Amino acid sequence: MLSTIAQISGAVTNVILDYVFIYPLKMGVAGAAWATVIGQILSLIVAMIFHYKLNKEINGNPKYIRPELNLVKAIYNIGISAAIMQGLLSVMMAGMNAILGMSKADPTILVGSFGIYYKIQQIALFSAFGLSNTVISILSFNYGMKDKERIDECIKYGIIDTVIVTLILTCIFELFAKPISSLFGLTGGSTTEIIEICTIALRIASIGYIFMGFSVAVQGILQSIGYALRPLIISFLRLVVFVFPIAYLFTLSDNVTNLVWWTFAIAEILTAIISVFILKKSYKEKINGIDIVNDNTKTSKKMILPVVYKRGIREFILYIQIFAIKIFKTY
Repeated sequence: MLSTIAQISGAVTNVILDYVFIYPLKMGVAGAAWATVIGQILSLIVAMIFHYKLNKEINGNPKYIRPELNLVKAIYNIGISAAIMQGLLSVMMAGMNAILGMSKADPTILVGSFGIYYKIQQIALFSAFGLSNTVISILSFNYGMKDKERIDECIKYGIIDTVIVTLILTCIFELFAKPISSLFGLTGGSTTEIIEICTIALRIASIGYIFMGFSVAVQGILQSIGYALRPLIISFLRLVVFVFPIAYLFTLSDNVTNLVWWTFAIAEILTAIISVFILKKSYKEKINGIDIVNDNTKTSKKMILPVVYKRGIREFILYIQIFAIKIFKTY
């Protein structure tokens, strides 16, 4: 809850200062930039206050802040990979804009439709990432404890929960593709044709969200047990390797406005298939050799599930709140 307050405080400040700096103060783009910087700083300050004043689980005394080289190295081994995975989202968007710009159809229509679709699909993506982050924290703890029973449960229910959430979002997007596209298309410059094509894109691409949820969950599992390169490979496959060539082939078609959106569903399905093999190989290497602890096995599931649901839903709500404010900011 406190982390949510810290994030939302900065986002709301950003929205308010955007209006103040851009309109009354006539600062233009520079004003929007300053609003973003101030909002981020405020979030940091609020988070630090909550951490040092209200977090009783960790001693915040500066004497305990001593960097250990081995620990820092271990963090960066995983962290750099995670940072690159996030950066690949921008690479995918830039690459798709370039590819769509070379198509036989009107590039303005295609790029505009993709821009709206990209905003919408972030709801499903951030939801999957929220649950994946929960898997990372819970699974890494139990992996460190070498508790195979709970490790297996974390993997099982982490994947199931993520797939369920993405399945629900898929159903919502399939049923309400048109109104959702219209809502996100309010940001100016959108025509009726763009909204129509975005609706088609959302209905087709959302077929792959279930597979995306599985792949993202596997990425979290791999990070939890100490792999850095393998989750990056999965991200690279679903965002670059499969997307760019498939999209380019579809742009050669005369029916590109309807076919190109199958790129995302096909890429997610292919990535999910490969993720299965990567997960199996990683499980054999890191988890198979761990002995099963028989003590308290009956209560293990009771301990795992509430934490997964509580933390997963909390992060899911946090992402939705932040995303809603960002959308409101663009109006």
